[in-house]
Amino acid sequence: MTLLTLGESLICFDSGEDRLDAASRVRKYVVGAESNVAIGLARLGRSVAYIGRVGTDAGGREIVRTLRGEGVDVSGVRTVADLPTAVLIKEQTAPGRVGVTYHRRHAAGATLSPADIPQDFSGIRRLHVTGITLVLSASARDAALEAMQRARGAGARVSLDANFRRTLASDDVLVREFENAAALADEVFLGRGEAALCAGTESTPEQYAQGLDVETVVLKGGNGGATAFFAGDRISVEAEQVPVVDPVGSGDGFVVGYLDTMLSGGTIADALSRGAKVAARVIGCRGDYQGLPYEGELDDRRAELAVTR
Repeated sequence: MTLLTLGESLICFDSGEDRLDAASRVRKYVVGAESNVAIGLARLGRSVAYIGRVGTDAGGREIVRTLRGEGVDVSGVRTVADLPTAVLIKEQTAPGRVGVTYHRRHAAGATLSPADIPQDFSGIRRLHVTGITLVLSASARDAALEAMQRARGAGARVSLDANFRRTLASDDVLVREFENAAALADEVFLGRGEAALCAGTESTPEQYAQGLDVETVVLKGGNGGATAFFAGDRISVEAEQVPVVDPVGSGDGFVVGYLDTMLSGGTIADALSRGAKVAARVIGCRGDYQGLPYEGELDDRRAELAVTR
């Protein structure tokens, strides 16, 4: 198994270019930071497994069906009889700007627990977790931390994407849980705003990223640009300039491109460039995962990104 990830998937109702209260039709599809990454890597030919919990309702069935159809191993997805699958409402608030509303309280995904985590991590090369799971519930946090500890014990690399959600926890809790989990990670992804929140008034986002005791810290600058800090060095990549259709999911797309390159033994510079290319594909397409490329598609991109040291 190339990569294992875990978290909560939701059903999104997207009103497209209209505000929700003005829309006569909505589009429905699966969303979730971890499932986006799972789908993206599976599309690039990687062997990926996803762990989570869903309701026995139509939403839960759609999540399992979608992930399985994208080539993701869903044998670790459990159903919860008495709780619904979480829902997300998405609407365009301005050109290139999207608003989201979550309906995930008392939903099945939050009941994820350490009991869902496999005992044997042998054969798993990487584990990917996000800060969403760390604050989704106490049991979900414990599941993520247990997975990270077991993965490290088995020699698998561990990546952590901060993915702060202020609707789930206070700023102090978001930062505390992230920093606690970062101690178990080999690679950490942080948005500039997230790094600024962690740094407070004591330092800049760059200084905070450099100061984390993690092998590699990637500071995502928005719209696909990023800087990696590692071994006392830093490498930056510019964003590919594309029209912004829907920015939601672009950060997950960046992680997909980055991890795919590292799984192939590429350099960090190559990983940043590929991450930015995948992020641009997602930004230019409506939907969280719909723009994620299939194997070979990125090689047809005409514009190369400028990498600077």
